[in-house]
Amino acid sequence: MFAHLIARAPAGDDATSAARAREHAGRILASVEQANRVIDELRRFSEDRALNCYGHGLAELIAECCDDSRPRADAARVALAVAVPADILLSVDKHKLKQALGNLLDNAIDASAAGGRVEVVASVDGPAVVVEVRDWGTGVATAIQSRLFTPFCTTKPEGIGLGLVLAREIVEAHGGTLGWRPAEPGTVFSVRLPGG
Repeated sequence: MFAHLIARAPAGDDATSAARAREHAGRILASVEQANRVIDELRRFSEDRALNCYGHGLAELIAECCDDSRPRADAARVALAVAVPADILLSVDKHKLKQALGNLLDNAIDASAAGGRVEVVASVDGPAVVVEVRDWGTGVATAIQSRLFTPFCTTKPEGIGLGLVLAREIVEAHGGTLGWRPAEPGTVFSVRLPGG
């Protein structure tokens, strides 16, 4: 639509025409970026779930996830706080687990108000390792709580609702569980994985 507006724009003041063309081009680029996000989510959702597991330090893996999400957090003016013991080792598919944790981080950032924070805390609980991602947002709407982990459940205008489904599938493929609980305020998503 915006490309057609550029092509059909009447001749006129060069500065006005150039400004209008830049505005329409910006909207075209934003639409292309949104389409690329949707395609990327669908591609990741359809990927093979076979795991390629090796030993990894959890602190390093989570630091990489936070580094990947930091531009989004900075743009939203949301602080990332991390508390992960340095000695936790896990046998995981690093690439896939980073996808799962990255989806949780991105959701937590999106749920946070400017000036808010997202906290990532890891601990050992018996034979399991638990990673919790907490935001201080408005929480999960009652209307979607029962279908939170179903495909295409989303409250984001630009989302397609596959992030949590993909995260849960990846965690379960590792023999773990992904759940959530309300916090006061906000939400905590909890990943429980078999220990090292």
